[in-house]
Amino acid sequence: MLDAAIQAMRIKENIRKEEEKLENEFKSRLMDKFAEDERLEVLNAQKRRMKELELKKEIEKQWQEKRKQYQLQKDLEMKELINQREEERRKRELIEREKERLVRENEEILKTYFAKGYHRSVNSLKPLNKH
Repeated sequence: MLDAAIQAMRIKENIRKEEEKLENEFKSRLMDKFAEDERLEVLNAQKRRMKELELKKEIEKQWQEKRKQYQLQKDLEMKELINQREEERRKRELIEREKERLVRENEEILKTYFAKGYHRSVNSLKPLNKH
């Protein structure tokens, strides 16, 4: 009986050791899995940060391109406005020269429509052209 009790205790001890071994293996595998999960999470976080940085760079690049296009458009509009104003100025000068030429060419005819002494030369007709 004593042998049987010792035998039973050895069996219980072996079972306990086996369970402890299995528990330790389970804990070890679980810790390895957690470590691997953590490593993957860190990698994913790094990938996510890298992706965010890439997206930020792309957004900045597109924004700079848009600003550049906008500035080019504004510059073009300004050049067109300057050219338009220059063209208008040239036209006004041409019209003014033509008016003066017509007044000079027709000075004698024009004098007949004004009172005597009112206009003695082409220069005196110039103020009329300003209106």
